Amino acid sequence: MNTSDTNLDKKDVGDKVHIRASHEVDTAQDDVAAKFLAEVAARDDADALLADPSAREVKSLLRKADAIIVTLLQFALMMGSVDKVSIASAAVLDMREDTRLKGQEYAWTSAIIYIGAIIAIIPSLALMQKLPTNLYISTMVLTWGVITMGMAASRNFADLMGVRFMLGLFESVIFAGFGLIISMWYTREEQPLRTAIVFSTLSSVMNGLLATACVHYVGPIARWRLLFIVVGAITFGWSLLLFTLLPANPTSAWWLTLRQRVIATRRMAAARTGMANTTFKWGQCREAVLDPKTWLYFAINVVLNIPNGGLITFNRIIVKTLGFTLQQTTLLGIPTGVFSWISSLLFGYIAVKTRQRCYSAMASCLIPLMGTILLYKIPRSNIGGSLASLYLVYFYWGPYIVMMGSVYANTGGFTKKMIVYAIAYMGYCVGNIVGPQTFQAKQAPKYTAGVVAMLTCYGCALLLISVYRVYLVYLNSQKAKQLEAHERENGTEVDLLDEWQDLTDGANPRFVYEL
Repeated sequence: MNTSDTNLDKKDVGDKVHIRASHEVDTAQDDVAAKFLAEVAARDDADALLADPSAREVKSLLRKADAIIVTLLQFALMMGSVDKVSIASAAVLDMREDTRLKGQEYAWTSAIIYIGAIIAIIPSLALMQKLPTNLYISTMVLTWGVITMGMAASRNFADLMGVRFMLGLFESVIFAGFGLIISMWYTREEQPLRTAIVFSTLSSVMNGLLATACVHYVGPIARWRLLFIVVGAITFGWSLLLFTLLPANPTSAWWLTLRQRVIATRRMAAARTGMANTTFKWGQCREAVLDPKTWLYFAINVVLNIPNGGLITFNRIIVKTLGFTLQQTTLLGIPTGVFSWISSLLFGYIAVKTRQRCYSAMASCLIPLMGTILLYKIPRSNIGGSLASLYLVYFYWGPYIVMMGSVYANTGGFTKKMIVYAIAYMGYCVGNIVGPQTFQAKQAPKYTAGVVAMLTCYGCALLLISVYRVYLVYLNSQKAKQLEAHERENGTEVDLLDEWQDLTDGANPRFVYEL
C-alpha cells in the first residue's frame, strides 16, 4: 500500500475541519485530492495556503476555470456533435444520391454511431481512469477530427456505416468524460449552468453555417464531402489547444497558482462526490449496477433521446418538405440549436434557483410535448406554424441537461461515477438509435410513427422523473438516520482528508441527494 504521512495537526475551527497528526494517505483508497492536500499541509506555509478563501479569490478562480475549462469543453463537445449531426446537412447536399442510399439506410447511418459508442463507452472510461484525463480526452478529440475527414471518402452505404461506427467508438467518451471533468471543477450548485453551457446544441448553429457555406461552393469536390473535411479539420485543430491547456484535474492545472489549486480542490469537498481516483474499485462498480437510480437514469435518457435521435436525423428533410430552397433549408436549421440551448440554460437556471431539479426537468418536458402535437396537427401548407412548432420541439434538450446535472450531483465515488455515467450515456445512445427508426421514409411528410413515439416518450419521461424524485426523498430520510448513527459513534468533527476517501454516495453518511 502506497501511503504518505503528513506528520502535523492543522485545524480550522470555524469549519470544524482539521488534518489529524500522522494522517496516512492511502493512494489506492483516497481521492487524488487527499494526496494533494496532505502534501500542501506538510509545507511551512500550509496555514496560508489552507486558509478559507475570500469571495474575491473564489470569483477569480471561477473566472479562470470558466474561461479555460468551460470554453475548451464546450467547443470540443460542439464539434463532436457537429461530427454526428453534419450527416443531416450532407443528406440535403446530395450525399444520399451520391452513395446510392435507399429505404432506411440513411436512418441507419445516423444510428450506427451510437452502437459503436455503446460498445466502447465502458472500456473508454476505464482507460480514462487509468491514463491522464487531459491527454486521453485530447487524443480522442484529435481522432474524431481525423475520422470525420475520412467520411469524405465514403462511396456507398457500407463505407458510411464503417466510418460512422469508428466515429462512435472514439466519441463514446464525450458525454460521460466531459461530465466527469465538470464534476471535478464545479460545486453542485454551479454544475447545472456549466453543464448547460458545455453540453450546448450550438452544433446546429455551426453545422448550419458550414453547410450554408458549402452550398455556395463550386469545385471538383462534392459539397457534402467538403463539409466533412472542414468539420474534421476544425475538430483536429481544437484538439491541439486541449493538449496545451486542459489539466487532468484542478490539482495539476499549470495556469492556476498553488493557492488557487488548493481553493479549487477544497471547495469541492462539500459536494462529497470526489474528484479523481486511478484505482478501479469493484465494490463501487457493483453498487453502481445495483443502484436503482442508475437504471432510472438509463430509462429517462432513453425516452428523452428518442425524440432527439429522430429530429437530428430528419429535421433538415422536414424543413425541405415545406418548400424551401437548399440554402434556406440549411440556414433554417440554425435556430434549432439556439432554441435547444435556450431551453437548457433556462431550465438549468431554474433548477439552481429553485433547488428543484426534478420539477424543473418535468416542466421543461411540457414545451416539446406541446410542440410535437402542434407539428402534427398544423398542415404543412402553414409554413410559419410548422416551423414554429418544429422550433418548440427543439426545447427537448432542457430536460436532458437538467437530468444529467442530477446524475453528476447525486453520484459519489470515482469508479461508481464512471459506471453510472456510462450506463446513463448508453440510455442516450439507445434513444438515438431508436429515434431515427420511428421516422419512416414512407410516412413523409407527416411521419406519424415518429410523432406518436415522441408523444409517448415525453409522457413516460414525466412518469419516470416523478418516480426518481420520490425515491430520492426516501433515500434522504435514510441518510438522515445514517448520519445520526455515524455522529453518535464518531462525533461531529470532520477531518479534511476524510472528505476525500473516494466514498460512494451510498457509503458516505454525510451525502445528501439533491431533489
